[in-house]
Amino acid sequence: MTAELTWRDAAAAAEKATRRSGVTVRELRGVAECVAAEEMLADVWGAPRDAPPIPADLLTSWLHCGGCVLGAFIGDVGVGLTAGIAGAPGSDSLYSLIAAVTGEHAGRGIGMALKQTQRVWALERGATTIVWTFDPLVRRNAHFNLNRLGARVTGYRKDFYPPMRDLVNRDDHTDRLVATWHLAAPGPLSSNGEPGPRILDHDDAGDPVVTGDPAGPVVLAWIPPDIEAMRRSDPAKAMRWRLAARAALDSSWAAGYRPAGVTAEGCYTLVRG
Repeated sequence: MTAELTWRDAAAAAEKATRRSGVTVRELRGVAECVAAEEMLADVWGAPRDAPPIPADLLTSWLHCGGCVLGAFIGDVGVGLTAGIAGAPGSDSLYSLIAAVTGEHAGRGIGMALKQTQRVWALERGATTIVWTFDPLVRRNAHFNLNRLGARVTGYRKDFYPPMRDLVNRDDHTDRLVATWHLAAPGPLSSNGEPGPRILDHDDAGDPVVTGDPAGPVVLAWIPPDIEAMRRSDPAKAMRWRLAARAALDSSWAAGYRPAGVTAEGCYTLVRG
């Protein structure tokens, strides 16, 4: 596919996503919008307003130096944000640092509108990939990144970040999967529709069960439907899931398996080779 056809395809996907979600996605304009975005990010992550995930001064600096700081707006009100920066000079990859949608507007496709517009932004500036990380236990993010966007998992990092103090990540390990989104031809790995045994499952009480070492071309790893709610209601159980998922992903990654997608039952499909 030529660069022009790739851009047209991406632009059409972005226009469709923004129309469906009912928002306008554009670069932030000025300090006031950066301050409003800072406050929105703090609220989404449950962080104090004076300790947001990304402060307004950094958002302002990234805009000034040509970074990607896109907001989703309903009228003049920001309801979502994604921000990214380039890698080393001459890099053809954009690193997406954060993406967020306010809770009251979740579930209406704003995240897709943000990511598709970010894809267009990156292509216009010569990028071929966008890279980011995500928590492997957050099922909805895994489904969005792998199944809907078609990103590939290209890394697994235990305790990728230092301990974090926001309500989403507090008192938890910061294990992350690395997602690489190939902008010209996004698409998940293929598992060829093959079923496989579960190396991570749950018992009747909802506790994790690591069932064995991976074997065969495809294996499955079940993850809870809402680990964030579990962290609030039963942090001890949530930690058991963190350590069990770490054991399953660590062993499968070492054996050459890579997450290809998430099944309707909530299992990672792990494909070898």
